[in-house]
Amino acid sequence: MARTLLREPTVNNLRGKRAGLGAAWPFVELGFPPLGIMVWDDHFVGDLFYGGAAPGVYQSTAAGAASVTLALVAGAVGGRALLDAGTDDDGRSDMSLGLHYQGQLNCVVWWRFQVNTLSTMKFELGFTDVVSGTDAGAALSKSGNTWTATDAVVLIIDTDDDANLSLMGVDSGVAATPVDFDVALVAATFYYLGLALEDTVAEGVLLDANGRFLDRKTITAACSEDVGLTPWAFVQNRSTVQRTMTIDRLVAYQRESDN
Repeated sequence: MARTLLREPTVNNLRGKRAGLGAAWPFVELGFPPLGIMVWDDHFVGDLFYGGAAPGVYQSTAAGAASVTLALVAGAVGGRALLDAGTDDDGRSDMSLGLHYQGQLNCVVWWRFQVNTLSTMKFELGFTDVVSGTDAGAALSKSGNTWTATDAVVLIIDTDDDANLSLMGVDSGVAATPVDFDVALVAATFYYLGLALEDTVAEGVLLDANGRFLDRKTITAACSEDVGLTPWAFVQNRSTVQRTMTIDRLVAYQRESDN
């Protein structure tokens, strides 16, 4: 099993260790990843995505009237990208990278995001086993704990079920027991949502917009440890009113080997 990685790499946590770091502090705060750790970090700045024209290195799919695939938000302070589900009931928009991540490598993903409303909508953030264009959501039904994906772990709100933020997972087609967070999200408000896998155990973490801790939940038998996964963001209408997700930052990392 790979050695555990830091799960909450926030400035606030780092400041708490500053006194003991001395002259190393500026280098640690800069966050240069050491050899042996794979890091993807995107603030969505500039007029093009990594890789060029939209969606650049990402894969993105949209379905339904007026829905839009992943797009940069021009002039946004600090950089932002937008998923727009359009105006159809069940209209949707999503994004992924590639199937480069595994639980046995202790993969972690963080999203700084907000949604324009938390009524009649669904969103998912996490890891799944297929890239964009295949699944209309990793989880088929939150209330039924049924899945489109075979292996996935997501942080999800689906108002067809309830308004709770939940941590859900599926391991080789067998659904894990989901758990609800104790904090209610607020629409049009940025949060960090993080998901860490350690073999088949998943931990979801909710932070506020400044990286301050709000809640944490864990599920077991969450996902196969050796299946390739991709970071995954998904937003869907649950009525004919437009739902959007704004993504301010995506960070994903894991060990390069399981030693």
